[in-house]
Amino acid sequence: MKLLSAIGTSLLLVLSCSTDCVERVVLQQTTSPRNRVIDSLPAPKDAEIRKIRTPDKWHNPYVIVCADGYELILADKKRSNRSLTLDELESTLLDLQLPQWPLGKVVAVQETGIRSPADNLQISSNLRTLKRMLASHKIVINDWPSG
Repeated sequence: MKLLSAIGTSLLLVLSCSTDCVERVVLQQTTSPRNRVIDSLPAPKDAEIRKIRTPDKWHNPYVIVCADGYELILADKKRSNRSLTLDELESTLLDLQLPQWPLGKVVAVQETGIRSPADNLQISSNLRTLKRMLASHKIVINDWPSG
């Protein structure tokens, strides 16, 4: 009888461990980052970038830093003038497809030219935050002067 009880207890432990192990595997699969284009982009194409003198020739993402957030301009989309939070901007950049990165893993960044002097501190803060986020994804910044 003791042998039967020991076998039953062992079987329960194995089943309990199996269920726990399966739950951990499922959890790991659902929380692991998905494959993104951004992770496989080539380095910036410096020779091509040096030739660009006007924004209409820039075909990678272009970010304008404002006091109330960020504007993302994409060459293949109509400009929306919609202000994005940093999280929205990050999510959008990470979801972009390969054709939207023809110059490699680089983003043009510009402070807004139209602003009041009272906005300067917030714009500077937003720019620092943006640079940290881009650096965390190893995205190179191509600084553009504000107008």
